[in-house]
Amino acid sequence: MPSDFGVNALPPLIDRQGRHYTYLRLSVTDRCDFACVYCMPPGGEDDHALRPDLLSFEEAARLTEVLSRMGIDRVRFTGGEPLVRRDVVRLVELVRRRTGLTKLVMTTNANRLAELAHPLREAGLSGVNISIDTLDAVRFREITRGGDLARVVAGVHAAIDAGLEVKINAVALGGVNDRDAGALVDWAWDLGITPRFIELMPLGEAANLPATSFLSQAQLIALLGDRLSLDSEAEDVRGQGPARYLPARSGAVRRVGFITAVSGEFCGSCNRVRITARGDMRACLASRSAVSLRDRMRQGENDRELAWAVHTALATKLAGHSFEDGNLSTDNQPSEHTHVGMSLVGG
Repeated sequence: MPSDFGVNALPPLIDRQGRHYTYLRLSVTDRCDFACVYCMPPGGEDDHALRPDLLSFEEAARLTEVLSRMGIDRVRFTGGEPLVRRDVVRLVELVRRRTGLTKLVMTTNANRLAELAHPLREAGLSGVNISIDTLDAVRFREITRGGDLARVVAGVHAAIDAGLEVKINAVALGGVNDRDAGALVDWAWDLGITPRFIELMPLGEAANLPATSFLSQAQLIALLGDRLSLDSEAEDVRGQGPARYLPARSGAVRRVGFITAVSGEFCGSCNRVRITARGDMRACLASRSAVSLRDRMRQGENDRELAWAVHTALATKLAGHSFEDGNLSTDNQPSEHTHVGMSLVGG
């Protein structure tokens, strides 16, 4: 173990490519009350964690505190669907109290957000990214395999009312909901929130969809017609994660985000680490390998030992993902659970 840090100091989150990590995606559960066609099999994954396999809230908060001392300043709670985890509001409050971080956000399908938006805000949550792929109730039910659009829209309004920063995440699927992209943008803008489109990634269930399902950023921009400014002077800024944003042609304070893991790889600027609901750290969403921080904690390792396990995992992270060749990376020593399902990894 390197000795150039003090007894109580922890190593910074920097990998061998020189990338600095400031953003933690912490999965709360691998279960979901939807089963979206690009994410989860109709009956759920075969390998859902049992309750004892999950990180306890105290373990999750401890890991977050360790990582905050290594440079993490933003935490996103993910899943599965984080709101199906019982007492998830308490986890948000615990992380806020132990770390002092103010940038605590969540990705959710909003199916249970109407009743939880205000308690989450009071616990310290600052924003939500809400997954809505279409405003057509029938297509929404088909894509989510049973979701109720009205409940989700109620969750959006509750989040706005609670004072949370709200963004909309949509996966546009060719021949399915691509015709709905413009209406989704207009609706989001009317509410004063930002819509974002995520390119379909060939992981888990999405890998089984036909090639025509994939829509690139260029195709998505074309679907939005004259809503966006494509002038060479147009704003093209990166968010705190991988999204890039283009402004509205109208000149209003409106924009649309694009997350282009396939057509515009952004690995060189990656600033994210992932911890699954089981406590496995994955250096990359596309990696089949992981290091179990849960097991290390339960074996009695101290914070410094946990920090160096994280640091060692990051030190072996590859320069880019392996979507294009179908052979997902195995950059670290594998843990027991290496299936790359979006709900199992934490998205």
